[in-house]
Amino acid sequence: MKVGDRIKKLRELKNYTQQYMADQLELSISGYGKIERDETDISISRLEKIADVLGVDVHTILNFDEKHIFNFNNSREAFGIVHNNYSMQTELLEKMIQQYKEENAYLRELVKALAKA
Repeated sequence: MKVGDRIKKLRELKNYTQQYMADQLELSISGYGKIERDETDISISRLEKIADVLGVDVHTILNFDEKHIFNFNNSREAFGIVHNNYSMQTELLEKMIQQYKEENAYLRELVKALAKA
């Protein structure tokens, strides 16, 4: 899986739109889309900014594997994976809640600004 695919999957897990990511990164939506499609090289500083917006570290982006999240089955091995990742997932959920609160506040301000215009 390429870096752009990993970024896209993490963005989707956060339920963020490409527009939201582009706004946070001060990019056009087409510019951000090129990142997800791996049509442009990403600098370390840009990757750090993306990680910050997603509420993860760069290591998480580079090593993200959706199979550990989406492909659980009822076997004992899957239970072991879930059990071992419980504390990590709790921390991630707390970060996601905070990100949702921040995104909600951002969108409320955007709506207010649009209503005044």
